[in-house]
Amino acid sequence: MLTQKAEQEILNRVTINIMGDEYNVMGRESPEYITQLVQSIELKIESIQQAHGDAKLSKTQLAILVALQFADEMVKLRIEHENLERLIQEAK
Repeated sequence: MLTQKAEQEILNRVTINIMGDEYNVMGRESPEYITQLVQSIELKIESIQQAHGDAKLSKTQLAILVALQFADEMVKLRIEHENLERLIQEAK
């Protein structure tokens, strides 16, 4: 069981800005890591906006499309990881 002190590990607080909205993020990750995540999100948003041309997408629509792209990447990476683990086990 974790002690109260261990549970209260130092959390970093970072204020980020995405699509003009400010968010306060707290976590164990470094501010630099959080900034990298924000940059990834912003690149996806720009890519989606460019792909839709003149269509005006709402922030909600953009957020959902970004989430779908990240989910797609994650699932494909998970499948690839599982396949690599299987190949490693077979090679033993």
